Amino acid sequence: MWTVYAYPGGVTVLFYRVFVSLLFTAAIMPGSSRPTARCVNLDWLEVHAYEPIVTSLNAIYFRAQGWIVDEREYGTRVYREMFTLRGRDNVPLLEVRRNPASQGLNGVHQANECHIRLVNRACYFDDAASFLNTFLQQYGYYNVRISRVDVCLDFVSFDRGDDPAAFVRRYFKHKYAKINQGRISAHGDDTWTGQEWNSLSWGSKKSAVSTKMYNKTMELYDQRTHSYKKPHIRYAWLLCGLVDDYVNCTKDGKKVDVWRVEFSLKSSVRNWVRIDINGERNKPQSLRNDLTVWDSREKLLVMFASLANHYFRFKYYDETKRKDRCPDKVLFQWKPVETVFSIGRDDYTLAEDTADVDPFERLAALLHKYKLKHSSEDVTQACDVIIQSLTVDAIRRDLVNSGTDSDLTALLSLLDGTTSVDNFQIKASVEEVAQLLKIHKRTIDFSAAHSDEKGGTVVPPSDFQSETT
Repeated sequence: MWTVYAYPGGVTVLFYRVFVSLLFTAAIMPGSSRPTARCVNLDWLEVHAYEPIVTSLNAIYFRAQGWIVDEREYGTRVYREMFTLRGRDNVPLLEVRRNPASQGLNGVHQANECHIRLVNRACYFDDAASFLNTFLQQYGYYNVRISRVDVCLDFVSFDRGDDPAAFVRRYFKHKYAKINQGRISAHGDDTWTGQEWNSLSWGSKKSAVSTKMYNKTMELYDQRTHSYKKPHIRYAWLLCGLVDDYVNCTKDGKKVDVWRVEFSLKSSVRNWVRIDINGERNKPQSLRNDLTVWDSREKLLVMFASLANHYFRFKYYDETKRKDRCPDKVLFQWKPVETVFSIGRDDYTLAEDTADVDPFERLAALLHKYKLKHSSEDVTQACDVIIQSLTVDAIRRDLVNSGTDSDLTALLSLLDGTTSVDNFQIKASVEEVAQLLKIHKRTIDFSAAHSDEKGGTVVPPSDFQSETT
């Protein structure tokens, strides 16, 4: 059934409440004689973005737009402000962290940087990524980049009937060996009859991709209340046929242990590389890792399969054979027509994603910190000279035609806003000059920070202000 959901700002989104994952609920996989129930979802979706320059998208702004805003009294280590946006039905949807604590030329972040995250319940909506993308476009956020996305598959048994708990026990007895991600951590219970493992993790915290397998039913159970948490997850299980009583997590009157395999992708994963399209392995193509990659459950299943083929791959262990000659332990089976991708390495990174921080820019920031730790006037002056030189060199590199020193001085004068022209006109002029001369964004950021240090502010005219609010 379709549900019409209107959130503040005049945007209406249609959510298909009967999950598309039902399409895969009773799919018979090749080589299997039994149907397998699958429930694929996002469990975390967070982006890094920039607010529009002329509008401060703070809690006051969103209240004026009709949102219910829960503002936290304190921020985070990185951001001074943090608040949650609720829809008109008072359901929490989005978490916003903004106003960096360290910003400007000598800081780490730009003033309009922010992080926006879907709350966990919203991740289980159909078209969850589309919802987030629509919100970002509606309010003018730009340079959006996924900072973290978790995709998960819930199931009772593997595709060939293997019990997940039994598989884990055999894995720890070294009947199987995992390919890739050598670091492992596990949690469980040591009983008189043996060890029972309920959670495994592969990969380090710094890894671009980390993998988890755990008993989700056990995790949701609250020992204090003797009930299960997160009804939106259990309701998804009901719709997918994993349970028929989502309150007690039972099916046919028996308790059901639903297991989850989950992949967490960090911000370093910037694109995917297509390695197999209907059996054609000789045509690699790049696909950007943006919100459109995750905007349907069909795509979620493909992304999960792609990750599982590389990061959840096991072999039957045989000490007499080489690893590549040991047969695969098949757990998940995918339709032959499904497209499979793999994580792209640095040599596949798209050109648009290669705008890393300049090493000399990083040096200037370090010199500034060094200067603050020394009271010697000679050290301070020396640092100022080097920082100024590095800054000018960086700006000069950003210009198509570096011009003369006088040209550069005139440009910096305009960027600093030291003329008597109206501030809003200066802003428009800066954007026009930057576009014509193809100035790197850090040049504008430097000038903005420099202007803030002088006490300058950009105030839009009253008619523009009323139009945006």
